[in-house]
Amino acid sequence: MNSRFENPAEKRELSGVVVENPNTPNVCVLYPAAVTDEQLETMWIRAEEGDYACVENSR
Repeated sequence: MNSRFENPAEKRELSGVVVENPNTPNVCVLYPAAVTDEQLETMWIRAEEGDYACVENSR
């Protein structure tokens, strides 16, 4: 399997943004902090409010 990174096991720092819209649930988008614009097009995670849970509350 090919990777877009030289070392796929290397840990990456994530950035995130919450997109607020009064008519729909808020959306949280997480993405790698240090990638090219081309890589960023396919390397992100999107979650609507209610799709995620606090890890501490899940224990």
